[in-house]
Amino acid sequence: MRLTFKIILDKRRKSADNTFPVKLRVYSQSDYKEVFLGFKVKPEEWNDTDWIVLSANPNYEVFNAKIQTERVKVQKLILLADLNSRELTPEDLIAAVNPKPSEPKRKVVKPSIVKYGEDLVKSLTASGKVGNAFVYSCAVNKLKSYVGHDRLTFEELNYKKLTEFNNSMLADGIKINTASVYMRTIRAIYNKAIKEGIVPSTSYPFTAFRIKNERTISRTLTLQEFKSIVCLELPANTPIWHWRNYFLLSFCFIGINFSDLLTLKESNIVDGRVMFRRMKTGKIYSIKMPEKAIEILKVYRGKNNPDGLILPVLKQTKDLVKLKKDIWQAIKTCNEYLERISEKCSIEKGITTYYARYSWANIARSLGYSKDMIAEALGHEYGNRVTGIYLDNYDNDVIDSMNEKVIASVM
Repeated sequence: MRLTFKIILDKRRKSADNTFPVKLRVYSQSDYKEVFLGFKVKPEEWNDTDWIVLSANPNYEVFNAKIQTERVKVQKLILLADLNSRELTPEDLIAAVNPKPSEPKRKVVKPSIVKYGEDLVKSLTASGKVGNAFVYSCAVNKLKSYVGHDRLTFEELNYKKLTEFNNSMLADGIKINTASVYMRTIRAIYNKAIKEGIVPSTSYPFTAFRIKNERTISRTLTLQEFKSIVCLELPANTPIWHWRNYFLLSFCFIGINFSDLLTLKESNIVDGRVMFRRMKTGKIYSIKMPEKAIEILKVYRGKNNPDGLILPVLKQTKDLVKLKKDIWQAIKTCNEYLERISEKCSIEKGITTYYARYSWANIARSLGYSKDMIAEALGHEYGNRVTGIYLDNYDNDVIDSMNEKVIASVM
């Protein structure tokens, strides 16, 4: 099948300046294909018989040269196809006039650890893991601040860069253990990227780099120190009185984390026991309600607290991001009041909410309880795997009894 063609002024495509596109149209047996030649002219500037642009157009010479070049290409292809008995398609002729440009080589953009980390923060926040999101956000922002931009690739974060980053944090007065948290978080981000195939494991820089920690100062109160806090005379229904109550409740519930304490709801109390899942670990706890805790909670329960909360500290629990911020603010406020309480009791320790948990363990130890039982009560797995399995079989009564004796020793 021999193809035919012509150069046309496509009067179906009028432009705002009253010009129309000049096209090559290739006809097959029952159809046609066409391609724009790259310029437009007005009807009065076009000779439809000779397929030329008239001199009324200021660029007529250039346009006619373009037309002549394309006509020669097409005629040559048709002639060669006839000589070689090769079938020619309209697409072949169109391609001769308008060849597809070869795609330029794309520059390979290596993934940025900062941007990857920021995406992880968004993902963690969306899935409700606001605490983890906050830790990741702090670490990523610290790294971004150090390098001064967000384009740092995984490969660029080598042993030398890690060392310099760590040293810069220490030079800025960041404590060793805080820097350690940031470095472990960056390491976790790197490991996740390797698992997802985003970066090759050969680039992993933490094999040689050692994350350092230092032993923290003991965050415990002696039995006498804790007694002095319990016995301290405070005006009832004042803020300092309420915050001490919350601190004592944490102690009564075997050092329950403040995040878990403040989010306890009426539905968490079942058959005289407090049942909850710890936010940090996901472990389920079941603690018998001690008499002292029941006494303190009489002040707060049944007060129509929002979202069924037992304590009136938080305003809501549905917006997880706001909830986390409110919890952090509550802990900060509690720590400020605990500092005042320690001064009144002449305790030369920077008491924080953490002291409830560690003091419970310290006092339990002073009463002669084993590390295994204390670890089980706190929800830790102490010792080796066999020991951990054995400890899971401790009866609730054993833990309940231990807690009652610890509470009785100070209250």
